[in-house]
Amino acid sequence: MQNNIDPHLDLTGKLIIKVSLGDDIRRIPIHNEDITYDELVLMMQRVYRGKLGTNDDIIIKYKDEDGDLITIFDSSDLSFAIQCSRILKITLFVNNIPKPLESDEVKLIKRELQLIRDRVNRLLDRLEPPATAVSSSTDISSKQVNNGG
Repeated sequence: MQNNIDPHLDLTGKLIIKVSLGDDIRRIPIHNEDITYDELVLMMQRVYRGKLGTNDDIIIKYKDEDGDLITIFDSSDLSFAIQCSRILKITLFVNNIPKPLESDEVKLIKRELQLIRDRVNRLLDRLEPPATAVSSSTDISSKQVNNGG
């Protein structure tokens, strides 16, 4: 049986980097496993053009076999991560923000929840007796006490 796979599409033995920035996930085949940390950062800036700038502080973490996010600080950390897995799952954190960038859907849900919170607060306020009613009942009680009532 003949192998009809295009040699350019054959990723056997190649390193795959699966990188996420917020909810934007990319899959990148790497042909040179001797990639340096600086080359990886430049690649991420090209892949996420418009979302990552040259002045952004980027923290790169990979997911290890236990599912923990391990920081890649330099080229030796990157080499170790590559040795651990043929598919390197990377998460990018930008400008010391330890949370992924928000997607439009998350922003929409957050806004809807804020509107619900505001509506609930208005309803609760309607259940509260007005402040003047509380003070007038206090005045009546004190007058009754003063009048021997």
